[in-house]
Amino acid sequence: MLWAVGFALIIALAVACASYVLSARYLRENQQQSALTNIHVLGGDLDSDINTVITFTNWICLDSTIGNYLRTVDRSYANDIQAGRKLSVGAWNHLNNEFNIVGVRNSVTRVVISTPDGTQFLQCVSGGNDQSVTDVPMTIMDTSFFDDLITAPGFKWNGFYPNPLSKNGNPKVIPIIRPIHSSSSSAIIGWVYMDIPISVITDSLKSFVLTEDDALYITFSKGITYRYTDEGLLKEAVPEGAISYTLPDSGWTLSYLPSKAALINRMRSYQLMIMVIFLVILFAGVMLSFSLHRTITRPVDRLISRLDTIGQGDFSRDEKIEWNNELGEIGRGINNLSENVSDLMNKRLLDEKARHDLEYQILQSQINPHFLYNTLNTIKWMATIQGSEGIADMSTSLSRLMKNIAKSTEDLIPISDEFSLVDDYFTIMKYRYGGTIDLEYITDDEALLKQHINRFSLQPIIENAIFHGIEPKGSAGRITIHTYRKDGNVIIDVTDNGVGMTAEAIAEVLSGASQTSTEFFKQIGVYNVNERIKYTFGEGYGITIESEPGVYTTMRFTLPFVAPPEEEYM
Repeated sequence: MLWAVGFALIIALAVACASYVLSARYLRENQQQSALTNIHVLGGDLDSDINTVITFTNWICLDSTIGNYLRTVDRSYANDIQAGRKLSVGAWNHLNNEFNIVGVRNSVTRVVISTPDGTQFLQCVSGGNDQSVTDVPMTIMDTSFFDDLITAPGFKWNGFYPNPLSKNGNPKVIPIIRPIHSSSSSAIIGWVYMDIPISVITDSLKSFVLTEDDALYITFSKGITYRYTDEGLLKEAVPEGAISYTLPDSGWTLSYLPSKAALINRMRSYQLMIMVIFLVILFAGVMLSFSLHRTITRPVDRLISRLDTIGQGDFSRDEKIEWNNELGEIGRGINNLSENVSDLMNKRLLDEKARHDLEYQILQSQINPHFLYNTLNTIKWMATIQGSEGIADMSTSLSRLMKNIAKSTEDLIPISDEFSLVDDYFTIMKYRYGGTIDLEYITDDEALLKQHINRFSLQPIIENAIFHGIEPKGSAGRITIHTYRKDGNVIIDVTDNGVGMTAEAIAEVLSGASQTSTEFFKQIGVYNVNERIKYTFGEGYGITIESEPGVYTTMRFTLPFVAPPEEEYM
């Protein structure tokens, strides 16, 4: 129960922590996305106003009427004052009409167009003429920002400056100064000045509602950043964590630092929900642990106790552990098992008694072969004393064969030992056929004789070669056993020069349909030898037969080659 409750507690904590982390991330991302959308909208409106000013400035620099005025105004006044005034009035009307039409008067306080030396100029003022200085061009040219702005390759925003054409310098403005070039050359024929009042910026930013701990920043260029407050714009750097958006036309950047208090307030409702989830999971885990203890733990303890009693030797049936559920099925199985164990133990006692009786019978059955090869040894010595070496050889060979049959239990023996058994058998057959059959060994590598073969594998093959190959021929015969290595395997070819075999006969022999062995090894035919080899070494090994009727028959053994330990590391 403690483990179950602890596991439920861990799951509840894991779910609660994961929910809290995911909720916090979601709320933070949602807050940032909402803020980014708001400053996109705010920046779009502000950028549209600034783009109108930039477009109007570019129009002045490219307009032919303004250009003609700047090129000819000094010469016109020098030749005829009336003509000069007429030229100035026409250029001013043209400028003022455009000033009113494009709507730039809502974004700038003043537009001044002047010749390079400031002697002649045109001026448009929004909301009437609020000029407070007499020499407007020279006043502008004497400002600290004039040379920096007129020589800049494009529009340069250096922040707010005191209004140079106002007595008290208010309101502060963003100055714009651009050179006007001749349409036929790169010569500067004048310049244009505009001032964007601070109210244009603050009025646009008023639509963005700020709380106590969030902040809105506007950056004109690197290092020139202002924070928006109800009191205006204060120069201040953008802190880390702020969301920024760069206006595409002006290049200004709006930055917003989201409110942490608002995020915390939104998180409180999520924290309450997460706490409820935690308590529900924990309560469910506790209830589940009680249920598991009642339905599983107690029955399992009863089953374990029953197994302990069985281990102590009590194999009686216990009906109390056979409930009507899955654990009851296990209980019935345990009861059945205990009864079966009891029956098996009784049967084992009976089997042990029967085994002892059988061993005694087997011991008695071994008396006959022991008596037989002991008798053969006696015959051998009597034949040796009397000079009958043939009888001695046959007795010795038969004695060794009988001894191997009676005593040896090894299934795999070295090929050299199998050849010795073949020699014993062939000695008997040679005397039987009066020396008309010969056996020859050809071994390419003596080391191959150390490889292993199934015991009594070659004798049935030699027997087949004699009885079914050489004997029907009616003349002397020869059997050759050739041992060599090919394709990583050990090959033993047993070839006789007998009557040969047809393809049908070969198929019958290998399929076991024809029992070709006789006499001594009658129960070990070619089919059985082949199956023993396959069973021992695998399907890739065994016996194949090649034959030409009337010429020869070759029984080919394919055995695996096992490298000796010293060769494995060469």
